[in-house]
Amino acid sequence: MIGIDIVDISRITLRESFIRRVLTEKEYGEYEKRPTEQRKKEYIAGRFAAKEAVFKATQDPDWLSYTILNKENGQPYVYGRPDIEISISHDGSYAAAVVFISSR
Repeated sequence: MIGIDIVDISRITLRESFIRRVLTEKEYGEYEKRPTEQRKKEYIAGRFAAKEAVFKATQDPDWLSYTILNKENGQPYVYGRPDIEISISHDGSYAAAVVFISSR
């Protein structure tokens, strides 16, 4: 299955209630390391797009509970789900994510 999503970064809010709803604890730790408000918005937008793409591919109603981290080389991955391949991109205005679920 394949899922894709795009998010307008300007629509992202840095309200704590929104951030805590979208990010897991591990993601929140990574979010806090972002040096500027814009980088924080890009991070949240990318994770939100990724989780929406996961939902579209899996139809899992618990889609916000997925944790999306980065390997040392920067490549994103879904923690605990080696069957899900993911790509996240952002250009300052939009964040997009594509998910592919393999049948491994």
